[in-house]
Amino acid sequence: MNGFISLIKSLKPYKTEHWIILCILLYSFTGVLKYYIPSVFLNIIVTICGSGFIIIILKNKKHIHLRGMTKIIYAFLIMWSICLTFHMLFIADIRSTFVEYHGITTWILTYLGSPYFLPNLMPFILLVIYKLSYFDFKYLWRVMLLLCILYLFYYPFAFWNMVHYDWSFNMIGAEWGESGTYGDFITNSTMGIASLAPSVIMIYFKRYISSKYFNFFFVAYILSILLQSFMARRGGLVISLTYLVAAWCMYSLNDKTTSKIKMVVMAIAVVALCYVLFNNMADSLFASLIERGTEDTRESVEQGFYDDMKSTEDWLFGRGWFGQYYEPAFGIYRSSIETGYLALILRGGFLYLLPYVTVLALSFFNGYFRSKNLFCKSFALICLMQIISLYPFGWPAFNFSHLIIWLGVSVCNSSYMRKLTDNEVTKLCF
Repeated sequence: MNGFISLIKSLKPYKTEHWIILCILLYSFTGVLKYYIPSVFLNIIVTICGSGFIIIILKNKKHIHLRGMTKIIYAFLIMWSICLTFHMLFIADIRSTFVEYHGITTWILTYLGSPYFLPNLMPFILLVIYKLSYFDFKYLWRVMLLLCILYLFYYPFAFWNMVHYDWSFNMIGAEWGESGTYGDFITNSTMGIASLAPSVIMIYFKRYISSKYFNFFFVAYILSILLQSFMARRGGLVISLTYLVAAWCMYSLNDKTTSKIKMVVMAIAVVALCYVLFNNMADSLFASLIERGTEDTRESVEQGFYDDMKSTEDWLFGRGWFGQYYEPAFGIYRSSIETGYLALILRGGFLYLLPYVTVLALSFFNGYFRSKNLFCKSFALICLMQIISLYPFGWPAFNFSHLIIWLGVSVCNSSYMRKLTDNEVTKLCF
């Protein structure tokens, strides 16, 4: 208990990145708190954290410390984001859109409480990072440890609620998200525990953190995979497993002492174990996953998007942060589409999608192939996985996962960080 209190005390902020991290931390807590406290208090937290984040960025912006082609493309991404924000504030009328789908009547909460605007400001954090040698990585890892502890404590309650949740695939005529539907199940059954999940980057840091802490993060990650399996979140499950495979491959390929034969044998053993577990629990833990199987739930939605986005201007410039398209299957205009690539096109067109993906791709190349340490390689793989995850979902989000992604862009493009040895990284960042 004393250790937990000491951990809380150690989070007293005094640097710019501390305040940014705390804004995201408190904002994340609303994912759980919404099940226990009145919405008016949630709105206050959202307003304070969202506006605080924007103020910190505006007050502490310095310059773009990236170099070369990455700097040019990133600068274009920032400028186009500013243009889209100007369009949102002074040209587009989003009031009716937001009230219709979310029931929030204030403009402030429209901007700060929705998934359509604030998350798109996450790339701006690079503007407040002056030198990575001064960035307090240790503070971020302490916050990750706090989230891990809270996640493990909350997990039994969330899991019990999930497996006892009353819902069905076969509610004919019910709208998505209506009580008892699959949409309601995946949204509410785990009582928002996903907002407490520490960033996946922590399972890549086996080289740098103690075995005890690594085991905490690893167990939390495996437990999150079990939740996704039970809820039949196919895209998320595949991406989560791919993260694990990527981490294992990175360590194995960069360890000269590792026998390649042992790698193959271990891989076969793990696959066989997963196959046995899947078969033995097919009618319980994996029942929903099997029932959904290979069911295509995207084609009709994507076709509706293609049919409505007919003009060249829509594809090139998008329709703004709160842009909509007509979805014939639902008979409504939607501001969201599940496929991440299409969501980015809807909001900012190819002028947003291409620089977004290109910056991440260049960061992956620089961080993985031009670095001497596993720290940069880990961030590089996170950038690559964000590109991959844009198919099943991958929307920008105001959470630690996307903070890590853009922090990774900074790390991977820093020649100083890439030249460090693993021992030097441990001293500097851990």
